[in-house]
Amino acid sequence: MVVFLPFPTKLVAEYLHEPSGERVYVTMYGLTLLAIRLLGSALDAYARHEHLYSPAKEGEELHSTQRKFLPVVIGYVIAILTGLALPVVAVVLYFGIAVYLVVPFREAARVLFRRS
Repeated sequence: MVVFLPFPTKLVAEYLHEPSGERVYVTMYGLTLLAIRLLGSALDAYARHEHLYSPAKEGEELHSTQRKFLPVVIGYVIAILTGLALPVVAVVLYFGIAVYLVVPFREAARVLFRRS
């Protein structure tokens, strides 16, 4: 699915402001992102079941992939449904989800509160 991602990305970039296909392409992009998230989670669950990760240390939190799974899936579903009516808004939602996944907000807050 990751290898397929550039295809809907290019279609969204080309047709975002053309009514002929923007809804279809934005929806296809969202479905691709959702499939990547679900398959990645399945791979993560398999790795945990087979004990392929190093042992957790005392008091260690859940990995961010586990902690962020449900909010991200819900966000993708909302963005996909929004994309059927308002494709540009859906693209903004996809960007917001990407920022949520990449930026370590929890760690940044810890650093900021330690300094103050």
